[in-house]
Amino acid sequence: MTSAAVFVMALLATTSHAVDVCEAPCTLIEIADDGSYSVTMLGQDSRSTPSINANIVDGQVFDIDGDGSDERVIIDDRESAFGSVTAVFVDISTGEPFIAFQCQATTVDAVQEECTSWYNGLEASQLADALDRVHASTRVEGALDWETQYLLIPNITTQSSMMLAIQAVELARAQRTITNGSTEALEMLREASLFREQRALRFTFAD
Repeated sequence: MTSAAVFVMALLATTSHAVDVCEAPCTLIEIADDGSYSVTMLGQDSRSTPSINANIVDGQVFDIDGDGSDERVIIDDRESAFGSVTAVFVDISTGEPFIAFQCQATTVDAVQEECTSWYNGLEASQLADALDRVHASTRVEGALDWETQYLLIPNITTQSSMMLAIQAVELARAQRTITNGSTEALEMLREASLFREQRALRFTFAD
């Protein structure tokens, strides 16, 4: 734990925010002096996620990506045009925490329904069609119209980047299974998880 930590909360299979200290391996939320928070997995390979500058308002646990492993869902107070809260999904299936997805929701109670719908809406075929529209619109003479420049291109490129990151993790998981969990396959999964985390931190907020 860093010296900047004010306190540490265990986020296990409950939404309770009671202060606790757990023995490794376990998942912890670390709150810094400036109010930002991060997630740490204590164990053989200790890692902390990037810090997020927001106040935690609730927590949940459920599997958004269908891999059979529950994500730790931290709900904070970042507002957007989509709602009053933001949900941060932390994947700990590798024994290390990686931010897998961010979703802006209308309320705390709506997080599971809205974020699952949003996640499942990232379909490769639909994104491919949208990218075709971007391709066509950017290969004509003259200035781009406002909708294409400020809505279509930012939204589709951001969503496509997130979709690629999700698929990279799925492929790395499959490769790890095929090779019986080799060191090389594990490193590939970690790199793919880091790539997905980088995309997740930008998803929707870049639009």
